[in-house]
Formats: sequence, structure tokens, C-alpha cells
Amino acid sequence: MITAKLLDVARCPRCVATAGKDREKGRLEPVEGGFVCHTCGLSYGAFSSSGKDEPVVSEGKKLPRRGYIDLLPPAEVGQQTRYLEDEFEHDLDHEHISLPLLGAKVRNDLLRKMLQPSKKDVALEVGCGDGRFCYWNRKKFGAVIGVDAAPLFANEALDEIGLIQGDGRQLPFAPESFDKVFSLDLMEHLPLDGIEPFFTELGRVLKPDGRIFVFSNTREMGRLWPVIKLQKRVAGFFTRRGIFDFHRDELRKSDHLKAVKTWKDLEYFVNKAGFTIEKKIFWNGVFQGLVDNIIIKTGEYGVRRVVRFQLDRQRKTEKAHQEAASKDIRTRMANGTTGLTSDWADGGGLDRLRAEVENNKVTHQAAKVAAEAEELHEENAAIDLAVRKNLKSSFARRKSGPVVLFLRILTFLMKLDIWLFGKWRTGPFFIILKKKPR
Repeated sequence: MITAKLLDVARCPRCVATAGKDREKGRLEPVEGGFVCHTCGLSYGAFSSSGKDEPVVSEGKKLPRRGYIDLLPPAEVGQQTRYLEDEFEHDLDHEHISLPLLGAKVRNDLLRKMLQPSKKDVALEVGCGDGRFCYWNRKKFGAVIGVDAAPLFANEALDEIGLIQGDGRQLPFAPESFDKVFSLDLMEHLPLDGIEPFFTELGRVLKPDGRIFVFSNTREMGRLWPVIKLQKRVAGFFTRRGIFDFHRDELRKSDHLKAVKTWKDLEYFVNKAGFTIEKKIFWNGVFQGLVDNIIIKTGEYGVRRVVRFQLDRQRKTEKAHQEAASKDIRTRMANGTTGLTSDWADGGGLDRLRAEVENNKVTHQAAKVAAEAEELHEENAAIDLAVRKNLKSSFARRKSGPVVLFLRILTFLMKLDIWLFGKWRTGPFFIILKKKPR
């Protein structure tokens, strides 16, 4: 959604790099098809969906209800996220926002508890993804804006949230524009040389008395790691037997770099950017691992079995109809030998074929098994994706029922990690940053 408030703080990313405290440098003006920087004249597109299918600013310069502005820097500022690849757009179900449940609910509750949003605040989320956290908190802030390098924005966010495609290491906003800034699951995607610019940019766009909420993780293992490791072994056991499928999880984490290795490394970058850590909570993930890696995967397997049973029954029915409509066996055999040479007709060709098959039996069998496994994996991934999209769409309309109740119970289990082990240092962390006094 392209709003007046969004345009009030959005700036040309090339100009903000040299703007200093000048809030007017790089201001954008609407033109046909997008926006233009009134300082340097560089043009930027504005689109109605992540597919960039059509511009949303007409010749009359009337701003639309739906859309986002593409304000990626004209030159790359470092390693780019893999989320820009087509595979992520297809396999990550980003089109709709459902209820906050499970791990997303834990994150969102801590965001509200630690950041304490207010109707007086103008807030920014850096690395907003599909825009779910902006959308869930749109009524908690006076205004909320989301920015992400990959514009995989949900339809609900495109309709109601100010959205920008941009880079967190060179934020396209005027200095000191936001009272609150939050970032979830972004820092682990950045290379080491992008960590310092990330924190520096957060400080540049934050007002002097503002606060920043960050959820990310280092590579540290807490004292409860043996329990989590055991859960991973159990999940791996069922994965190798084709019961659990972690394709989506592996795809999502394939872009993770975790350049910040330890808590001390994090403190170094935070202090260098001029911040102090005001609050901190750790997420040891014992119950989270149980829910995400065992209980949810078991549920997915059960649903997948039901769907596969229905598909197999449908295929058998179709096959029976095809066989009933096919020609009799003699006609099919005659058609099958049409055009064969004489050496096949006298049986020599068949003997050679039998010998070839026998000699390569192991190779053929291995290839067959591999092909079946790949086909099964692709079908499982397709089933899981369809089920997730159906559930998300359903939850957006219906906020009660047995499935929702069950997921709320699992969410409660996940919160036990915070309540019981939130002070025990480990990799995943929630922190509140404030600027050091000058």
C-alpha cells in the first residue's frame, strides 16, 4: 500500500548514502509508472504485486490502494539473498497471512512485550518477508512500514501495509524517521561484511529516543543442546524413511549464513554501531524443536497419507477406465511389432534385449528407485504446499475450530521455552537496542 506516510519517509537509496542529516535529499515524486528522485532524477518502479505485472501509478499521479515501491539500490551493496530466486517464490507460501500461531506467535508476542508499540509510533520492519508482522501489528502502531529485498509480499500486506523493496544495508529512508524499528529472522541472512552496515542503518533511520527489536541467532549452543540434538536425530531417522519431509525448512534455511558466531561478536557489532542492549531473552528451543520437528511433521505425514490415498484411488479409477477402453491384447501386440526388422522377428533381438537387461539389472534398478524417490519427494512437497496454502486461507477466514485449538496448545508449549529457559544463553535471541547517549 503506497500511502502519504510512506512517501513522507521514503527516499532514493543512492541519495541517502550522502544525505547526512538532510531529510529532503532524495525525496520521491510520483510520475507515470512509478516515482522519480527530485534530487538525482533516478527513476523507481511501483507495482501492484510481487510479480511486478503492472505499474500502479497512472498519468494522473493518483496513488493506488494496493502496491509497493521498488527502491533497491542502483548498485549492489553486497551479497544478495537467494529469496530473489524463482524457487523461493514458488515453494514458500507467501500469498496470504493467517493467524499468528506456533513460532510466529511466540515471536510476535515478544515483539509486543519488549518493544511496547504505541499509537504515537511510526514503525519500520527491516526484512519483513511477506509482511505478516507488520500486518499483525498494524493497529498497534500509528503507522508501520515494511522493507525487504525480495518482494514476496502477501496480498493482505499489499492492501494495508506501506511496503518497499529495498536493502537493509542501505535503507531507502530519511534519517531519524522512525520511533520503533524491528527485524526478525534477517541478520542470519547477511554476510559478515553486511552486519556492521545493517546496524549502522538501523541507527541512522531511528529517532534519538527510539528503540529497536531484533530476533536472530548466533551459532552458540546452549546447555540444553543435547536434548535438541536428540530431537534432531529422531527427526532425521523418520526423514530417511520418507515419513518426515523437511524440504521447505531446508529451502528456507539455505540462505542462512549466520556470520555472527557468538554473543560476544554480536555485542561488538551492536556497540560499534552506537547501541547498548537494553533487554535480552534467549530461545533455547526445547519445546519448539519437539513441536516443529516431531509433532508438526507427524501431523503433516498423516495429512499427506490421506491425500495420497485419495490420489492413488483416483489414479486406479482412471487406469481402470483406460484399460477398459483399450484394444484387446492381440491388437495391441500386433501394433507393438509393427515396423520391427527381421532380426527382431526371429527372436535374436529379444535375446539381446534380455541379455542387456540382465547385465544392467542393478543399474536399472538403482535408477528406478532413484526416480521413484525423486517423484515421491516432489509429490510430497507439492501436497504439503497445497495443504499449507489451504490451511492459511482457511485460518484467515475462520479463527476457531479443533485444528486452531490444537495449534494454540502447541503454541503454549513453545512459550514454555521462554518462560523456563529465557535467561539461559544460547544461539537464538530477542534483544532491545537503544542508542548510546552522546
